[in-house]
Amino acid sequence: MRMGIFASLLLFLLAVFLSERAIAAPAVERVMMATPSHGLFEFPVVVALRKGFFTDEGLDVRKIQMQPAIGVKALVAGNVDYFLAWGSSLRAAITGVPIKVVAGMASRPLHVLIARPEIKSGKELKGKTIGVDSFAGTVDYLTRVAARHYGLDPEKDIKVIVTGPSPIRLAAIKAGAIDATAIDVAFAAKAEEEGLRRLLNLADIIDLPLSGIGVMDKKLATEREQVKKVIRAMLKGIRFMKENRAETLKMMTEYLGITPSQAANAYDTSIHSFTDDGFVSDKGLMLEVQLTRERLKLTKEVPLNQVVDWSLIREIKTGAK
Repeated sequence: MRMGIFASLLLFLLAVFLSERAIAAPAVERVMMATPSHGLFEFPVVVALRKGFFTDEGLDVRKIQMQPAIGVKALVAGNVDYFLAWGSSLRAAITGVPIKVVAGMASRPLHVLIARPEIKSGKELKGKTIGVDSFAGTVDYLTRVAARHYGLDPEKDIKVIVTGPSPIRLAAIKAGAIDATAIDVAFAAKAEEEGLRRLLNLADIIDLPLSGIGVMDKKLATEREQVKKVIRAMLKGIRFMKENRAETLKMMTEYLGITPSQAANAYDTSIHSFTDDGFVSDKGLMLEVQLTRERLKLTKEVPLNQVVDWSLIREIKTGAK
């Protein structure tokens, strides 16, 4: 009988212990994050996922791919919590959608303009077809900037068509469906090895932010701490990339489906385009806003605080709650 009482007591204490552990254990927050394509621009998030930085913050992040326009609609509808398409998020905010970019990842372009081997210079793009991932997207903007750089009118001198994300655009240029494209530097390294011609590194001619984290104003107001957790994990991802070249190259090789030499080329070309602290310069922001207003034919001035909110990064930097 004593043994029975002792066993019952042990079971009771075990139940109390487990219930206290359950109460003490922090709840894991499920987060849906959308990305417009598979590429280097989103790599800080990929690193943060693979190294467990989101898990360390108590987040279960699920990343899904969506076309930019669809991603904005999904964000507005609450079907996703965060969107990694910088340009699309800013354009929506400029037109009045209550979205803010709360952190930058790449503060300069991560794209290289490549062309068919017979095209020797950018000026020879006149009359040619250039592929982009979507109209009014960042690649579309960069394509038009590159055309102007070569003295071409992007509305008259080139033909811009939608051909899909970087791997599909690379296949399209090799197949002769397009003549050139502004492509992720990781895929540009692969393209050069396969005989295509590099015309221009877009980071050399424009201080234009490329990627960041977009979120709805409502979420900023109601789930501010979760947003800060997402930003912290992403910043850890960038820091890891900059401090651990060898391991980052291994992840790039696997995730992007490129060779080690291509990964090394892409890393060395792009690593300085990634921000150290999540901030993007006002110069870059104003250029993005100006380009968007021109594209949408808007005359009304747009204050920067309508499209970005750096307050969470400042709080993270100072340790404020």
